Amino acid sequence: MPRVLTDQQLSEFRRDGFVAPLDCISSKEAADCMKKIEDYETMTGEDVSKNIRARAVLAFKWLLDLARHPQIAGALQDAIGPNVILMFCAVWSKHPGGSKFVSWHQDGAYNPFDKNNGATAWIALTDSTPDTGCVKMIPGTHKSGFLHHDERYDADNLVSRGQTVADVDETKAIDLAMRAGQFSIHHEMVVHGSGENCGNDRRVGVSFSCVATETKALSGPQTGVLIAGENKPGHWALNKEPAFDLDPVGLAELEAFKDAYYNPDKMKLATETNV
Repeated sequence: MPRVLTDQQLSEFRRDGFVAPLDCISSKEAADCMKKIEDYETMTGEDVSKNIRARAVLAFKWLLDLARHPQIAGALQDAIGPNVILMFCAVWSKHPGGSKFVSWHQDGAYNPFDKNNGATAWIALTDSTPDTGCVKMIPGTHKSGFLHHDERYDADNLVSRGQTVADVDETKAIDLAMRAGQFSIHHEMVVHGSGENCGNDRRVGVSFSCVATETKALSGPQTGVLIAGENKPGHWALNKEPAFDLDPVGLAELEAFKDAYYNPDKMKLATETNV
């Protein structure tokens, strides 16, 4: 696959821990994605992020195809290597006038790996601005190693377990404003978050958090979805993929992953029982 990131963009990624904005799909294609989300919400009567969480590509075939878009998959390969496996995928939905936010955190704090060189692609499906609560980055923090996270459970925090870095110099934060259809790439160790949507329009984006297949998970689920390259040397069990949106096969895989991720003690007990 041809390179997506220029030498300058790759240098920015290595220096700051992120690069944006990058072009991907057209505004019309982004609107088509939003229509699929809204159709799902009309059918179920709930926000897309309520139950389609953690590894959302297993629920929607169109979302899996988006993760494998040449621009997104190529940028991830440029950032972390040719063999890319997806660990997490979430839809980040903020309605105007709401109080939803994303606390300051490092993606790498979610699961321990033997190396921390992963990256996340974040694509805007609607315009993402400072007013609507765009993603903010603290440049250079990916070089600081693991920072202490408190688990602060808050109904308005979109981070799964409320992981929060307490000591953040917010004066250094950079807004990643993007038009619908653009995306960013950020290092798994860079500190980032986002505020409330104080604008007039809904803000929706999707994150694809990936690692190189050569990376080993030291605990937690050791499954994933191959986005680019090959699954070698075989550290990861691959999820069964959906053949269409809301495919029961994909939904069953999603529920199994959510159960393992959100209930790590239960998974550990099951493993110990079967030893």
